[in-house]
Amino acid sequence: MTTLVVTDLDGTFWDTELRCHPATTAAAHEILARDDVVLLAATGRRRNSAHMGMQRNGTTMPAVLLNGAIGHDFATDVRFHEVTFELDSLAHVLDRLHANSLGPIVYSTDDRAVAYEGVSTCVQHLEQLAADLSWSTLEEVRLRTDVLGMSVLGVEEALVRPVVDALEGHPHVQLAAYADHLYPPYSLMLAPAAVTKEVGIRAFCEHRGFTPDRIVALGDGGNDLEMLAMADVALVVEEADPRALDLADHRIAGPAHGGWSAVLDHL
Repeated sequence: MTTLVVTDLDGTFWDTELRCHPATTAAAHEILARDDVVLLAATGRRRNSAHMGMQRNGTTMPAVLLNGAIGHDFATDVRFHEVTFELDSLAHVLDRLHANSLGPIVYSTDDRAVAYEGVSTCVQHLEQLAADLSWSTLEEVRLRTDVLGMSVLGVEEALVRPVVDALEGHPHVQLAAYADHLYPPYSLMLAPAAVTKEVGIRAFCEHRGFTPDRIVALGDGGNDLEMLAMADVALVVEEADPRALDLADHRIAGPAHGGWSAVLDHL
C-alpha cells in the first residue's frame, strides 16, 4: 500500500515564523525515509518562499503551490503542473477588483510577484516579497498571459467581502477567502477557474504515475477545504477555520506544539 500525506505549510507544518517543532521535523524525516509513504506540501505560497521555508527547516518535499496553480518537485527541480489565467478571465477579475478599490499582487510563471499602483496587500506582505517583487501598471498586467494567481493579504474582511460576493461561483476564477493568522486579519487569494489544492494533488499523482491507496491530509485554512474533503483521513489544527474543522476526522495541536507529528499515528 502507498499512502500520500499531503500537508498545508503555514499554520499546520510550521508556525508564523516558519519554525517547525522538533517533533514535526522528526516525523517528516521519518516519512521521507519510508518507501510506502509519499509526502507532498500543498500551500498558497509561491515557489521561492515555500522552498526557503523548507530549507530553513531541513525538510524538502515536492509541492503544490499557489493553491494548486503550480506543481514543483524541489528534489528534481521539475515543474509538473501549471495553470494560468486566460486573458479574458484575467481582465474580468482585475476589473472586479479595481471596481472595489482592491489592487492585488499578481504571480507570474517566472516566479515574480508583480504589484501596480493602488496595491492593497499589507506592508508586511510587500516586505516579504523582497527581491521577487516588481512593479507594473494595471494596463500592462491585463495583457499578461503568464498569470498563475493573485492575492490581497492582511486586510479587513469588509474590503474583501464585496469582491467575494461578486465573483464567488463565477466561471472565471477560483476564490479562497479566509481569516489569516500569518497576515491578519483577512486575506483573499484568486486562482484560475476550478484550480484548487485538490487539482494540484491530482496532477502530482499523475506526474508520479501512481494512485495512492490512502490520502492523509493536514490543514487549517479556508484554502484547504477541497484537499481535506478528498482525503481518507483529515487532520485539522485545533484553532483552524471552522469550515476546516467541520471536515476533520481528528484534531491536532498547532505547529508550536508539534501537533503535526500525530500524522504518524494514521499511516
